Order: sequence, then structure tokens, then C-alpha cells
Amino acid sequence: MLMRLFSTFCIALLPAIAWGQAPFRATYYVDGSVEKEQNRSHTSLESVEQGASVVYATNEVELILTKMRLNKTSGSINDADRRDTGRNSVIMADGGSMVYVEYCEVNSHTERADGITASGTGTKVDVLEGKLTMSRGGSVAANATKGAYINLQHPQVNTYSNQSSAFYTSDEGSLNVIEAVGATAGQASALFYSSGHLVAEKCRMQAAKWTIGTVDGGTMHLEKNVVQSGGICGFLLYGNRTNNGHGQLELAKNEITVGEGPLFLVTNTTADITVTGNKISSKSKELMSVRADDWGVKGANGGKATLNVEKQSLSGSITVDSISSMQLNLRKGGKVNGQINDKENRCAVARVRLEAGSSWTSKGESHLTSIEFSQPVANGVKQLKGKHTIYYDPSDPANAPLQGKEYKTGGGKLVPLK
Repeated sequence: MLMRLFSTFCIALLPAIAWGQAPFRATYYVDGSVEKEQNRSHTSLESVEQGASVVYATNEVELILTKMRLNKTSGSINDADRRDTGRNSVIMADGGSMVYVEYCEVNSHTERADGITASGTGTKVDVLEGKLTMSRGGSVAANATKGAYINLQHPQVNTYSNQSSAFYTSDEGSLNVIEAVGATAGQASALFYSSGHLVAEKCRMQAAKWTIGTVDGGTMHLEKNVVQSGGICGFLLYGNRTNNGHGQLELAKNEITVGEGPLFLVTNTTADITVTGNKISSKSKELMSVRADDWGVKGANGGKATLNVEKQSLSGSITVDSISSMQLNLRKGGKVNGQINDKENRCAVARVRLEAGSSWTSKGESHLTSIEFSQPVANGVKQLKGKHTIYYDPSDPANAPLQGKEYKTGGGKLVPLK
């Protein structure tokens, strides 16, 4: 009770400029054009105003928040651009400001109210430990946008409703997170969402009903994480905000568990995926699906995927639909065990290239547009394992070294499709 009264007293003492004179309203408004440095610690602040933040830092201010409890408890908004602007976030920083959030609790109990937003080139937020908790829908924990940067070390992050990712980037925003723990509980709530740039290392997190990572025309690099997905697929690479776009995903030395769907789903976008040295467990028999889905214009919303595999063994089928394409590059130490396009998808564009020291075991009759080897064909076909027949298109220029011939492989046959 005393703490509650003290918090109310602190809010009452804030200057009038906190309400109405700033581009965004906030309980605690800090303007670098008035005072360059501000420190605040060991207090609680709350916002109940619609569209208002708890803390707003702007105009190149340097702000340090230490052991604060910051609560957004009401004031939901429906602005379409709220995530791009950061309006209604618990902590909002823009205008080249530097904000240090140390051992704080950041709580949003309001729909469409993000935890921490950094917006604009030169704006940076550093988060050390502490907790970020989002209990309502449409509220991501950390959001970097418009060229801003967020760096988080050792945070505990939990979101409990739909459309509430843990970490989110857009519009050239960058986010780096190290050793985060926590989970997302809702539908469409990825652990990591990038249409900007996102790096995560040594995190231990679970998405109960959605993906580990969603890449929407951005870049994502995950390394040495222990992560789990529970819905739709392991990683979704698609075009939603970016309207097709070109996404990039790199996975290195992670422990990945996929509870539903393929490891990779690529739709309505161009995607480059590189996997190296990961431990992967999946309940699904699908490795990758490249196809039209719910996003984009029907008939023009297929995927274009490149999958690079190095020092990595992957299992599961790869399917490509008639308006999509796939290039599989098996580099040294790269192994894939699975069928590529059955009879139903034999006309789709599916290309494979094997470098020395790699192999592919076809677990069923596979149909390819082309297959290439980095070494002479006589040696290359020995890299093809399994007892099943692999068909290729003899009219495709990439297959010229095969001369339209049939070959015995390391267990089956490589046959021109007639």
C-alpha cells in the first residue's frame, strides 16, 4: 500500500510537459533538448492513458533507468502504425536517444501496447537483465524499428497472448539478444520476428503455439540457442509486411525442437537459408515446404528458396509446388535424408547441387529440374544414396554434363525424365 501511494505521489510531481506538449504522451517524459542526462531508480511508474507510454525519451537524451517497475495497465489503441511509431509502448525511445534499462520490470497488461520500442537512426536501448512481461494480445516485448538498435543481455521475457512475439524488428531496425529465457504462449507469437535485422545467441526459449523464427524480408542469425516451436512450422519465411521481400536465415550450432509442420516453410517471398552444425529434432516428416499459402496474391504467392547445408545432417521431405522454386546446395559435410518432390509435384522447379564431401539419400522417388556436382559425374553420382529412382530434366541446360544418360547411384538410379 505504501509503495502504491509513493508511486502515485511521484507521478503527481512530474512536470506538465509530460502531458500534451510532446509528440507522444508519457507518465515520465524526458527531453534531451531540455536536459541531456537523466537518471531514475527504485520507483514504480504507471500509465493508464490511452496511447500514452510510461517512459518516453527523445531528442538525444541519455536516460538511465535502474530497478524500476514500469506498468502499462490500460489505454489500448487501434492505430495501424503503432508498431512503427512505438506509440503506447511501456518504454518509448526516439530522436537519437540512449536509454539504459538495468534490472527493471517492464509490464504491459494492455492490448496493442509493446514493452520497449526504439525508433529512428541513432536511437539505442540497452537492457541488462530484468523482466519483460506482456499479458495481452498484439504486444511484443522488444521492438526495434526505423534504423534503431536494441541490445538485451540476460532478460527474462514472456508473452501470454496472440500476435505477441518476444523480439521484433522492422524497417532496418536491429536487435541483438544474448542469453534470454522465457516463452511465447499465443498464436502468431514467434520467439523472433524480423523484417529488419535480428541476432540471438545462447537463448533458452519456447514458442508454445507458433514458430521459433519468422522472417519477413529481414535477416535473422541464431547461434547456440536452445529453442522450441509448437505451431505451424519451425521457421516461417514469408512476405507480409515486406510484400514478397527477400529474407535471410542463418542457423548455427543451435538445439532446435519442432513440434508441428516442416522445419522451414517458405511462401510469398525469396528466402536464403543456411544451416551449420545444429541439433534438430522434429515430429514432422517434412523438412521444407516451398508453396503458396495464406499470404500474397493468389497465383503469384509461391516461394523461392535456397537452402545451404554445411556440416549438418537434415531429415525429411522437401516439397515445391507448381508456382514455387527451390535450390538445395549441399556443401562439405552436408547431408539430407529425404524425398524431393513426389509424382504430384514433379513439374515444379527443384534444383540440387552437391559439393565434394556431401550426400543426399532419397527416401522416395524424387523429381528434379536439375542436379549438379562439383566433381566429375562418375564420382558425383556416388554421393546419391538410397534405393529409389531420381529423375532429372534432360532438356535443362544445367544438366548438360549428364548428357541425357541414366546412371547407377550409390544404391538406386539417376534417370532422365521422358
